[in-house]
Amino acid sequence: MVAWSSLSDHWLAVVGVTATAVLVTSVILFARKKDAYVFVGHVSGLNSYPIKSCAGIAASEAVCTPEGLLVSGVLDRHFVIVRSNGDFITQRQVTKMGSVRTSVENDELVLEAEGMSKLKVASHPQLDRSKVTSCRVWDSQLEALNCGSEASQWLSNYLEEEGLKLLVLISGLKLRNTRCVKAKPQDKVAFPDRAPYLIATEESLADLNARIGQVPDGPITMNNFRPTIIIKGTEKPWDEDNWQRLKIGQNVYMRVLEPCGRCTLTIVDPVKWKKREDGEPLTTLKKFRLFPKVHATAPLFAVYAALDKTFGSIKVGDPVYALKGQGLNFRIGPGV
Repeated sequence: MVAWSSLSDHWLAVVGVTATAVLVTSVILFARKKDAYVFVGHVSGLNSYPIKSCAGIAASEAVCTPEGLLVSGVLDRHFVIVRSNGDFITQRQVTKMGSVRTSVENDELVLEAEGMSKLKVASHPQLDRSKVTSCRVWDSQLEALNCGSEASQWLSNYLEEEGLKLLVLISGLKLRNTRCVKAKPQDKVAFPDRAPYLIATEESLADLNARIGQVPDGPITMNNFRPTIIIKGTEKPWDEDNWQRLKIGQNVYMRVLEPCGRCTLTIVDPVKWKKREDGEPLTTLKKFRLFPKVHATAPLFAVYAALDKTFGSIKVGDPVYALKGQGLNFRIGPGV
């Protein structure tokens, strides 16, 4: 009979050898994976849009969270404007929304617009169930906190529509699932269309403008596309079509979920706040960025992404590395 201590020592040894083998294998695989990342450019811009479809806040540095970019303590697209029935609105319906400027002062989100006094609302209000209301964003029904009658009246007056409400999704209320095909169960959002991050490259924008040429309405800018992270220095335009994963700076890793199918919001002039007469950039994008196997009707510009690991900080100037794949070889989900 073999003593229990001998059997114990035997299995401990086996487990130790197995663990060592797994560790060595993991290190090798990680090294290979790490080596597969290639330099693709630098971060050239960071933008957070606290209120969905209103003006954003440009930043030199930000914190990447699972729910989106955190700038000045406020998360991207965690506020939304809804009608009296709870349906969300964007510049698709009310182009003037883009002229509502946002900033952060202490613990307050500040709204400003031409001819209006400043409006300040709490950026992190306490959960009060008596102020929670239901709303709809695309096909998702969810709950959010009403920011109050003063905000409602301010928005209704400026946007010239009665019954508007400003809502915010705070801790304690349920987030939405990310709508991308390659999303994981932990990828959650508040009010972005599809995913926590939208990433665009300056090279693709330059190529698009070169194809459009000189037009009366002027060139297209990143403000037409509203990305949270802008990258400059890619080897060629549309290099982002091939990205599968990204490393930004020292410790931020992201999964690229799918390309972004663009809609009519992009044709809203971000200075005049009305739709361009020439229909750009959609008119030109539809000539060379339509991929029916990826999206039936929407041309592609920029890519959606989700945080792959824990929180991390990034800043303008940070290097960006990509793990590349086979390009546009899958179909994205419904909607844009």
